[in-house]
Amino acid sequence: MHTLRSAPDIALSTGSAIPLCQSCACRSHCLLGRAPWEVQRACGLVERRFRKGERLTLEGRAVPVLQIVKIGTVLLHRRGTDGQDLPVGMAGCGQALGTTPLFAAPMALSATAVADGRLCEMPAAALTAGHGGPALTGLLHALSQEHARAQAQLADWSRLLRVRRATARLAGALLLLADLQRSSLVRLPTQALLASLLATTHETVARGLAHIERAGGLARQDRWHCAIARPRLAGLARGAETPVSAAQAMAMHPAPAARTTGLAAALAQPSFSNACTSAASACAPLP
Repeated sequence: MHTLRSAPDIALSTGSAIPLCQSCACRSHCLLGRAPWEVQRACGLVERRFRKGERLTLEGRAVPVLQIVKIGTVLLHRRGTDGQDLPVGMAGCGQALGTTPLFAAPMALSATAVADGRLCEMPAAALTAGHGGPALTGLLHALSQEHARAQAQLADWSRLLRVRRATARLAGALLLLADLQRSSLVRLPTQALLASLLATTHETVARGLAHIERAGGLARQDRWHCAIARPRLAGLARGAETPVSAAQAMAMHPAPAARTTGLAAALAQPSFSNACTSAASACAPLP
C-alpha cells in the first residue's frame, strides 16, 4: 500500500492549475462544481492521478488541501477504540474526501484508493479566504449539501449491515456502487473488500454474485465490470426471490462477446490506461 503523500508532493503533482469545473461531467455532483464561479476561479485547482492502494487521507491528520474524487472509487475506513482499522463505506465521482480541511481540523476518516483514478486538489485556504457576500453564501450552501450527502451515504452503508440476508446486502451494495460511479456499468471491487464492507466472507460474496447473476440482477462484462438491472437488483435488495427465466435474463442482459466465468480470488491490478478507459462512463448519468 502506498503511503500518504505530503503537502509538497501534492503541490508538485502533474496537472493543470486552470479550473476545469465548467467542462467537468462531475460538476453537478461536486462541492466545488456547485460553488460560485468566483470561488472556482480562485481556488488553485490541480488535477492528478492516484494509484490503486494509495492512501489518500489519514484519520487524525490535518491536511491543507481539499480532495474531490473525479474518476474512481475510494474505500473509507476508521479506527476503532481497539485500534483496528475497518471499512465504513466508499466514495466516488464528485465526492469530497472529507471537508475538515476547510476548518483546519484533522481528518475524520482514512481513504484508500480501490483502483487507479483521478482527483482534484485545491488549497483549503484559497477556498475560504477573500470571499464574501454571495460567493461566501454560495460556498456555504455547497458545503452544507456535501455534508448532507456524505452523512446519507455513510448511513446507507451502515444500514446494509442490518439487512439479514447476505444476498440482499450484496444487492444493496451494488446499487450503492452504481450511484457512486454514476453508471449502470459498475466497476467491481475485490470480493475480499466487499466481504469486509458487508461483514461476511469471501465465499458468501462469490455465491451471492453468482446468485444475483442467475436471478437477472447483473450481467458480468469482464473480471472487473458488471451491468446491473436496477429494478431487478432493487427487488433482490428488498429480499424478493422471484425466479427469472432464461429468456427474461437474456432480454435484460444481452450476452457479451466474451465473458469470464467469475471473479478470481485475487484480482490483478489493471493498467491506468485501462482504468481511465473503463471509467469514462463513471460520471455518466444513471438511467
